[in-house]
Amino acid sequence: MENKRQLALLIPYIVRNGETAVFLQRRDKNAKRLPDYFGFFGGGIEVGETAEEALLREIKEELEITPINYKLFGQSESDTAVATIFMMKVDENFERTIVVSEGQYGKFFTKAEV
Repeated sequence: MENKRQLALLIPYIVRNGETAVFLQRRDKNAKRLPDYFGFFGGGIEVGETAEEALLREIKEELEITPINYKLFGQSESDTAVATIFMMKVDENFERTIVVSEGQYGKFFTKAEV
């Protein structure tokens, strides 16, 4: 895990008619990583910061909310990064209670749509 970018990510989700949908971010067209793709909200963990502290800071910056009742989902590792992933169940009003401050917009996706 040394020399790999450390990330804290949040997956907001809802359950509609027994089906789970996750809320993803449409990244900016000029984003450094994966421009114009959908991805997770969150970002890099700063030196001296825990994954949870980074999560709270990043989500406040990107969605203008403070996550509550989130749970650790797990970790995922690639060749370049280690992501600590959190999940948070949200309600049907979620999209009306946030401001997407980073990326183009956010959207819910079902498993079939992903």
